[in-house]
Amino acid sequence: MSVGVSERSADGTSARGPRIVGIDVARAVAMLGMIIVHFARFDGSGGALDTIAESMRGRAMPLFMLLGGLGVTLVSRRAKNPDRGLFIRAVILLMLGLALHELSTGIAIVLQSYALFFAVSPLLRRLPSTVLVGSAAMIAVAGSVTYQTVGQPRRTTPYTELFDRIDGVRSLVFDGFYPFFPVAAFFILGMWIGRLDLRQERIAGVLTGVGVAVGVGSVWGANVLVDWFDVDRARFGIGGPGDDRPFTWVRLLDHTGHSEMLAWVLSATGTAAAVLGLSLLITPRLGVAVQPVASLGALALTFYAFQALMTNVIPEASTTSLAEEFVTVTYLYLGFMVFAYIWKLWFRSGPLEALLRIGSGQRTGSVSHRFQRWLTSGRT
Repeated sequence: MSVGVSERSADGTSARGPRIVGIDVARAVAMLGMIIVHFARFDGSGGALDTIAESMRGRAMPLFMLLGGLGVTLVSRRAKNPDRGLFIRAVILLMLGLALHELSTGIAIVLQSYALFFAVSPLLRRLPSTVLVGSAAMIAVAGSVTYQTVGQPRRTTPYTELFDRIDGVRSLVFDGFYPFFPVAAFFILGMWIGRLDLRQERIAGVLTGVGVAVGVGSVWGANVLVDWFDVDRARFGIGGPGDDRPFTWVRLLDHTGHSEMLAWVLSATGTAAAVLGLSLLITPRLGVAVQPVASLGALALTFYAFQALMTNVIPEASTTSLAEEFVTVTYLYLGFMVFAYIWKLWFRSGPLEALLRIGSGQRTGSVSHRFQRWLTSGRT
């Protein structure tokens, strides 16, 4: 075993200790960013809430994807048949994604793309670390090109036509809301990060430092180059709509959220790595106080489905004031956090998480050890 790599079980535990709670905390952060994007879209007012809402655009999803790739590595370490488990998970995620696509309103469902990444992960997980990182880099660059040349970026192709029309496949691979090129780069990099010994504070510190440097540096560098070459931002669609413009290398400098360009991939990757690193650094110092947040992160898939269904109940973002939308976000997040914390006292896995565990051949562990002890202590 190489230095900096540890073996972990399928539920995220390590051979040297229990579950890495910092990963769950990072998932909870990703979920917070996601519901801010879904339920509190920025209005251009320039206030503090508007700044928060705008800063979340194109940052929550990359963190979600990076953590997904990390989870693949964790699942594969000790699973009896990891390839079969990953394929079954891909099928479950696809079916769930298609269902939520039909049952939700006004948001783009990410689980179809998640399923595609899980489907190819049995091949990716066998690659050496250097090749894995290189693959992520090539996919990031390729995505900046294919999005402009191969795809037809209108983002209106219904995923429910996936099996009927070539447009559905093209949407998943080239020009949908979360196309394989370049979004898979986040997932694949996460698979590599999962090979590191994330219990080491030094590793967490490097993730944080490098993440901040890449995240800030890529935005700064792109802006410097745009100004240096006196680029007409409006003409080339930098910082705004540009899907119908012809291919140009200048657009690679667009770091706007979900632009699919290289500058955005780099900045979002840096942000995701920094959030993960900070979560790993801070969580051990918070003790039991962090458990409610970690519980929400452990039920991230269930929370994702819950908030998607809530789009049918909550008014669409931008139809109410931004302050009201943030109140909604707060209620949703804290309310589910309470639910998740209570659920984790009784059950080992969340409802949808248990479904995925069945796919990997793991025990669902319907009753937690704490509840078992409670039952035992109550007997006379």
